[in-house]
Amino acid sequence: MKIKTGIAYFGVRNPKWVREDMRIIKEAGFDYVLHTFSEEDLQYYPQTMKDIVDLSKEEGLGVYVNPWGVGRVFGGEAYSELAARDPEMAQVSLDGRKLVAACPNSPAFRDYMKQWIKFVCECDIETVFWDEPHFYFEKKNPGLSSCYCKHCSKQKSKQQSLVSFLSFLTEEVHKHGKRNSVCLLPPWLPAGLENWEEVAKLPFVDEIGSDPYWEKGDSIEKVQGTYSEVSEKIANLAKDHGKEAQMWIKNYHIEAGTEDFINKATGISAKIGIKNIFAWSYLGSKYMDSLRSANPELVWKTQINIFSLVKAYGFSNDELVFSKYF
Repeated sequence: MKIKTGIAYFGVRNPKWVREDMRIIKEAGFDYVLHTFSEEDLQYYPQTMKDIVDLSKEEGLGVYVNPWGVGRVFGGEAYSELAARDPEMAQVSLDGRKLVAACPNSPAFRDYMKQWIKFVCECDIETVFWDEPHFYFEKKNPGLSSCYCKHCSKQKSKQQSLVSFLSFLTEEVHKHGKRNSVCLLPPWLPAGLENWEEVAKLPFVDEIGSDPYWEKGDSIEKVQGTYSEVSEKIANLAKDHGKEAQMWIKNYHIEAGTEDFINKATGISAKIGIKNIFAWSYLGSKYMDSLRSANPELVWKTQINIFSLVKAYGFSNDELVFSKYF
């Protein structure tokens, strides 16, 4: 299997400009684009999103979609109003407060996700990307615990709840003839999914991956360590359970002078044997203030160049070419 590469894309809903960006992405050597598909998209842009998927295919790109910020159960910067519209759907904190996130055990939330799946699978996509499924948590308040709603009282653990939820989601997608990719938050974040093997074992999961992104101020040694650890874990799980392995490379919040971290993370992932590598997100996240890299154009060029190298040479006979990347 040759290395395939992809890039996440969001924030533009004018098909004219999306087409131009898809051409740029294809000319840069990418094989896939991941289009974010939020609650807002389903409510206000459904036909536009179908058109965007179609034109992406016309430009020669395979298409992934993800539930961007949907229910605040999945990763993403999109707002979610599901729990506000239906408080019975909300996760509940230990002290009884309704939280902004929907509960994976809520029948109403599962019904919503079934509708979301039905629509996106009617589009000409290849894969549904389940991005960072998790229970609600706050980095600034790690002691905050959820969920204690009436639907969770019957569940034994967050782990079992999320595995059950993913089993439900991936089976629904499979019924529509599409693939499933699950991206797991790295081990140091309290997602509620500590045992990754239970996810890898799910029959309708086709692809398993992770995104061990570095934080501002992290050292190159830390990046090397985390990408080595997580890439090996993902590669082994994929091999053991007959899945495809995927890794994600950070292309947002890249501090000036640390663009080489992208080379290191990509090179390590590829050398370990990951042949499906995506980056988040297009043009160094230039168009979203809260995610923009210090030098987005350099981030973009750096990612394109290292992807070009790993595609052209791999690591079998030309490891010296990559000696500075891992």
